[in-house]
Amino acid sequence: MNLEIYLPVALLTMASTLMAWRQPRMHPAWHARLLILLIGATALTVLGMLAFVVMIAIGTLTAAKATVMGRVLIGHGQVPAAVAGVVIVLLLIMGGAVIHAVARWHRDLRDAKALGTGVVADERPFAMAVPGRRGGVILSKGLLSMLSRRELEVVLRHEAAHIQYGHHLYLMAGTIATRIFPALIYPYRALCFAIERWADEQAAAAVGDRELTARTIARVALAQPAGEARTFPSLTGSHIARRVEALLGQSPPDNRITGPVLLSGAWMATGSAISPTLTHHASLLLVLL
Repeated sequence: MNLEIYLPVALLTMASTLMAWRQPRMHPAWHARLLILLIGATALTVLGMLAFVVMIAIGTLTAAKATVMGRVLIGHGQVPAAVAGVVIVLLLIMGGAVIHAVARWHRDLRDAKALGTGVVADERPFAMAVPGRRGGVILSKGLLSMLSRRELEVVLRHEAAHIQYGHHLYLMAGTIATRIFPALIYPYRALCFAIERWADEQAAAAVGDRELTARTIARVALAQPAGEARTFPSLTGSHIARRVEALLGQSPPDNRITGPVLLSGAWMATGSAISPTLTHHASLLLVLL
């Protein structure tokens, strides 16, 4: 089996990790879009590669019965039955992990919507953006009692940005990608940070006070119960200290020109990396069928 089938996965994994590690000087909205593009492309390529290995193994078992199939497969060499078995087990584990993640997502969504929207009678200070038709921003009674009117505006603007820009879709796609390929966990964490920074910047722009936004995030984070994790985007979602530090600095550039250019370039680059492999996989599948 040729090693070239692993090349797209290696290149995309390195690109995702590099984008997460060397965060560019750009608006977090464009950083998040670039990250989810690379993360999604990497996960899809991993799935395609593993499926290709299984296809080769199945094809070589019956190659003697079909000369055309044999000619197609001869360049790839044989896949040992043990390797094919391991790959099949990996695919089953991936499928189970994805199903579990989606099921948990739907369960948490149902529980969150059961709380309603607006103010809920809970003394714990928290705010949460719940997506969907009956979703909205949830504020706890405990949060209302500890913040001023201006600080509450920061919270509402932050959570509204999560809903407006569909940040739950970014998180869901990233979660599924990490279940497929756990090596993407580092880029996924960078994605979570970029999404929260995106909402922070939207809130700061809306209220016109970056220091107030930073102070509000810090206050809510300090009052948050230790170890409490939420499925959906929230004010205290990721890397509080770094977010506060960023808000106390200068506003990031809006990248109205460079952002779309970079995203388009990344789209074409990922397409160039995976399309030859996927096209080859598809042609082999047609032969097998």
